[in-house]
Parts: sequence; structure tokens; C-alpha cells
Amino acid sequence: MLIRQRPGSAHGIVFLTVEDEHGTGNLVVYPDIAARDRAALVAGRLLLAEGRIEREVAEAEVPITHLIVRRLHDLSPLLDHLDAAGPETAGDWAGQALARADEVRRPEPGSRPRVRMPGSRDFN
Repeated sequence: MLIRQRPGSAHGIVFLTVEDEHGTGNLVVYPDIAARDRAALVAGRLLLAEGRIEREVAEAEVPITHLIVRRLHDLSPLLDHLDAAGPETAGDWAGQALARADEVRRPEPGSRPRVRMPGSRDFN
């Protein structure tokens, strides 16, 4: 899930931009589906979307793919079992990692710098 949008001019339609190994796609969620599957729509990090695919290739400069959603399923709990060490140590690693997804990783206080800069040279 990359972006969730609900423009005021769209009459309650929600647009989701998603990405997988094949590229990006747009999910179009009409108001009745959005109301029924609201929990998945609002909080889902890993979604299964069922619906009808529409592609515009011939008339578009860039190929456009839309999925007109009929049902959304929240599969986010599956992310908790991706830890390579095993399910006993999985914990909430996904929540912790995603909570800081937009922050720049900074070194821990007191840690040594990773890059060693060469000393300056005197060119006089």
C-alpha cells in the first residue's frame, strides 16, 4: 500500500495506489464497498483485493491499470510471521519498522562513525 486518497470531488470513492513486484496499480473502492470493508481499508498494511481489472493501453501514453474492488481483506497479521529467526521471536517487528518508515536512520549516541575520512593535506 503506497497511498490512500479520498478526494472531495470523487463522490466518496477511495483510490488506493499499490505496488508489487510487477509495478504499481490503482484500486478504486466505491462508497458501499468502503463502508463494508472499512477496517481493512483504513488500517490494512497487507491487503487482498478482489475485483475486476481494467487496463488502458491503446489510448494512454503510459499503460494504466485499475482494479475495481468488490471486496478487501486485511492480511496484515501475516506480516508478523516473516521473522527469519522463527515465530517465537517475531514480536511486532513490522509495526516497529513501519512506525519509523519516513525517518532517516541516525547513529546511536556514542557509537563510532562508519566512514573514516582521510586526514587533510596541506597544499601550501
